[in-house]
Amino acid sequence: MVEEPQPKTHKVVALMFTAVAVAGPNAPQDEVLEQELREEHGRLVRELLPRQGGREVKMLEDGFLLEFDRGLSAVRFGLALQQAAAERNRLASPERQLELRMGAHLGPVMHQEGDVFGEGVNLAARIESLARPGALYVSEPVAREVEGHPSTYAVRLGRAELKNIRLPVAVFRVEPRAQNPRPAIFARVRSLFAPLRPGG
Repeated sequence: MVEEPQPKTHKVVALMFTAVAVAGPNAPQDEVLEQELREEHGRLVRELLPRQGGREVKMLEDGFLLEFDRGLSAVRFGLALQQAAAERNRLASPERQLELRMGAHLGPVMHQEGDVFGEGVNLAARIESLARPGALYVSEPVAREVEGHPSTYAVRLGRAELKNIRLPVAVFRVEPRAQNPRPAIFARVRSLFAPLRPGG
């Protein structure tokens, strides 16, 4: 008997891509080490994800596609993952540092058979590809949820032209507020010296 395909559903959710920032194409390759770092990344993601009500949509080559009900939940997870990686790195040798890139977007997606589809998926992936190692970048809808929150802040980095996205997208970097003792204006000035890479 042929099973009927599951119906498609539409919902506004926060999507996050995470990835291990592996060595560049011109750097010496250590496939065993890279695999070990990916496995540690996976362990941290799966340990922290339930605490923010997140769902693992799928595992990718270098990371994960994750889903949350709210942008703020995605941000809280991302910052917790950053902190866990930093604590792990303090005990690791320089060549075994776990550097992660994260990108998140809040918008409508289509669900079918456990997977997600739509422009929002592509947008979250492109934002993650912009992120520097160790950074969490988000779209404007996510940044709006962060605005005014006591434990986090978002710094606008500018607009980026992203592949297969119709219009330029405002991109923000999110950080814990506790690590920002100076006014936000200084963070904005610093961001001018870290321009976005063009979309690939």
